[in-house]
Amino acid sequence: MPGMRYAPLAAVPVLAALLALAACDQPKWRDKSAPAPQATVEPDSGGAPKPRTIPADPGATPAAPAWAQALVGKSLREVFPKTGICRGNTDIVQKTYAGALAGVQIHGWAWDTGRKVRVEHVVLVDKSMKIVAGGEGGISRSDVPTALPEVTDPKTGWNVDAPVAAGALDAYGVVGDDTICVLGHIEF
Repeated sequence: MPGMRYAPLAAVPVLAALLALAACDQPKWRDKSAPAPQATVEPDSGGAPKPRTIPADPGATPAAPAWAQALVGKSLREVFPKTGICRGNTDIVQKTYAGALAGVQIHGWAWDTGRKVRVEHVVLVDKSMKIVAGGEGGISRSDVPTALPEVTDPKTGWNVDAPVAAGALDAYGVVGDDTICVLGHIEF
């Protein structure tokens, strides 16, 4: 119609991608048909769950693995411009580091749905989307294939040591040379 303006059709996929990413800001179990895999919670003397005590390591936060060292400080999208699809979560602060370089170890799980394999590498970014740390997959998480039969590897867990003592971090699985997938958000 004359005088009416329409958004270019090319903008539709971009808007859809932004809306999908906006929905991934908190760690949450998205498959309501199966129980969520849970990090281990210790029961109190009456059998009820008690607050988990986070172990403290007096040492400094370990350095990033060799593959991730050159990525630290770079923009996530500068290094990984593409987004893939995987299932996973950013579960808990596994431990804290109290040494000269204080920080945390973040634990979660990840499954590359396209290739049907566990995610081997994970990066954490701060609120400015700068990579602050990288870590490894391959950690035992037998609860995941129990809850999700399509996950065929019991070693879908991952840990990342990050030199961040408090704040918020987002986790991304590395599923290709230039591709990442969203794993969740954690605040501590």
